[in-house]
Parts: sequence; structure tokens; C-alpha cells
Amino acid sequence: MDISLWVMIIAIGWTVVGLILVAALWSRAPWKAVIAWLGIALVPLGLWLAGLSQAAIDGWNTLALWWQGLIFTLPVMIGVGLLGLAALLLVVSRLVPNRPRKRKQANEIPSATTPPSYRPTPPRSEAEKTLILPENRPNP
Repeated sequence: MDISLWVMIIAIGWTVVGLILVAALWSRAPWKAVIAWLGIALVPLGLWLAGLSQAAIDGWNTLALWWQGLIFTLPVMIGVGLLGLAALLLVVSRLVPNRPRKRKQANEIPSATTPPSYRPTPPRSEAEKTLILPENRPNP
């Protein structure tokens, strides 16, 4: 069998598996997740139909050759660690449940059901009575 026939079988197989998973998630998952998984399921078939399957295989082989020839110096280890952290954050961000944000009003207006109280509070101590505040002034 020709390698292109195998690539076609694999691409169609992965697409069918992805579409079966999307069909299984259709009623349980939110629309955002269903659309994302549908897009992921269509990637292998799209790569094959566009003629990019060999380029994708070559890209994977190039990545494998890079990994095999990698010399682990400090900057390389930091870079690989940052890439791993980025991938982990992307995966975790998809697993965290989505809660809609609630806006807080900057200055809430008090309800008009109760009238505001304008009575001054009586002074609590002798020191407060000696202050010349509007509520401590004698009425003329």
C-alpha cells in the first residue's frame, strides 16, 4: 500500500473519532466547548485535503530531530520549562469552569423606601459636648 493511502485512512479515522466525541458531548457540553472540539476534529481531514499532511508529518519529524539534538544548557532548560508552563496554563484554563462575571456598581444609590435621617446623634462624652459642632450649638 502507498503511504498516501495510509495517511488518508488515518486522517479520515481521526476525523471520524473526533466527530463521534463531538456527538457524545453535544448535549452535555456548553456550545463553546462543542464548537472548539468540532474544529479540532476537522483538522486532520482538512490537512489531508489541503495537501498539508506531508508538511505536518515533516514538521513532526523536524520537532523530533530538534528534541534529539537538544543540548540542555540553562537557557534551553528555562525556555523548555516556560513552554511547558504555557501549555499547562492553556490546558488548565480550559478545565476551569466558566462563571459569568457580575459587575459591581461603583457607587450604589441608596433605596428611596426609607427617608434619610437628619437628626444629629447626641454627644456621647463631655469632650464632644464642648466641640462647636452644628448639633452642639444653642438654638437662637
